[in-house]
Amino acid sequence: MIDRCVTAVILLICMLPVGSVWAQGVDLKQAERLAIERNLQLRAETFTTRASDAAVRREYGLYDPLAFAFWAEGTSRERTSFIFQGGLIGKEVLDGRQVDLSLTQKIPSGADLTLSFANLRQDSSLPTRTFNPSYNSELKLSLVQPLLRDFGRTVTEQELLFAVKDREISIQDLRERAFEILSQVRDTWFDALRTRDELSYRETSVALAKKVLDENQARVEVGVLPPVEILEAEVGLQTRERQLLDAQRAYQDVLDELGVLINAGGAAEVADEPLGQPTIEVAEEKGFRSALEKRPDLLRRIKEIERLNLERSIAHNQLLPTVDLSASYSHVGLGTDFDPAMDDVFSNDFENWEVGLTVSYPLGNREARNEYLRSQLRLKGEHARLVQLREDTRKEIRAAIRLLDFSRKKIEVAARGRDLAEEKLRTLLKRKEVGLATTRDVLEGEEDLALARTDQITALADYNKAVTEYLRVTGQLLEYEGIHFAGPVDAEGDRPLFDMLPQ
Repeated sequence: MIDRCVTAVILLICMLPVGSVWAQGVDLKQAERLAIERNLQLRAETFTTRASDAAVRREYGLYDPLAFAFWAEGTSRERTSFIFQGGLIGKEVLDGRQVDLSLTQKIPSGADLTLSFANLRQDSSLPTRTFNPSYNSELKLSLVQPLLRDFGRTVTEQELLFAVKDREISIQDLRERAFEILSQVRDTWFDALRTRDELSYRETSVALAKKVLDENQARVEVGVLPPVEILEAEVGLQTRERQLLDAQRAYQDVLDELGVLINAGGAAEVADEPLGQPTIEVAEEKGFRSALEKRPDLLRRIKEIERLNLERSIAHNQLLPTVDLSASYSHVGLGTDFDPAMDDVFSNDFENWEVGLTVSYPLGNREARNEYLRSQLRLKGEHARLVQLREDTRKEIRAAIRLLDFSRKKIEVAARGRDLAEEKLRTLLKRKEVGLATTRDVLEGEEDLALARTDQITALADYNKAVTEYLRVTGQLLEYEGIHFAGPVDAEGDRPLFDMLPQ
């Protein structure tokens, strides 16, 4: 009767599916969604990306008009000579007040356009001045336009263009972080299923060892088995209890890791799902083209090259001499009161204009020449790194395809190994019932089955990890899981930067 119970337990072990039933928890899609929404590393990278947008907005301040105001009031005293009075020397006390206002606007061509109003009032203690007090006013429009060095929108907006490229690079950094987090979540989730299945089997294995021990004790008492069979069963039970503790620790470690990835505030639980064997189409050339279009590390390298191209273009401009065109047009007014002076300003009686060129060039110009050389060398270096990264990408794709093929064959081999171990254990149970097999034989057969099951579940987990790796190296991982970059980046917004398609 006891043998029949033990046989029933062993058969139950043999029929356990790969991935047994556990308490309700998060499934893979839910874990991925939670990681995208709540993972702290990804959230930190999101803030960095939003900060890059704030940097772009800051550089638009280049075109903010600059308002300027100046006010000064004071008295000056100095010796002076009176020419019409025999060259007598006296003292002049001059009271003055100056008020200047201006508004300067930067133009994309690199020019500075300034509208200014200057007003100076002077009151002298000497009676010899024609206008006393005097009001000198001027309304002036002036332009300073670089013609060679510092000419053009690219040079004018260089810091803005750099900030835009930095934001594009930051977006790729964010996408790469999402790739990393999603890969970790998937691998950890598959490890959780694997260790959970191992734990489930180890619990059943301990139950079997206890039943074997109880059976042997009963049979030793009636003299059917020698006492050494009890010792064999006790050692087998202790070994399986230790293995159970190891399985419990490994499972809890994986759940803790998953909990950290999805920011669960503690250990997570995985849902009642068996490990499957999803089919996926693989092709080296197609995967390589996908990687060139979607892999964040490749796209980031391209953006860095574009930034260096900007630097080289600006450095080339700095090789040119400085030739600045200056032009101004103004109306001036003078009178003993403010109103007459202003009447002159707004009339055409005292109009002035001026056009001029300013030319300068540092002899040797070593700074600009070597900066241009430096930008060229850095650009060549980045192009070489991009070519190397593309070659590494192709190598990673080939390795991922080989890993998928290898993992698929491992599953087939592991399944045959489990079938063989199950059949051997059934045979040992039947032989033990008729006294042709010992307790050690049965326990060793049961351990062989445990190893075969472990190989099978590990092969399935490794296959799913290989799928993840192929999707990662080809840049398809986010798209495969229905995750898309939401964009555009908004420094002041709080909407998620990633969208997930409904499950």
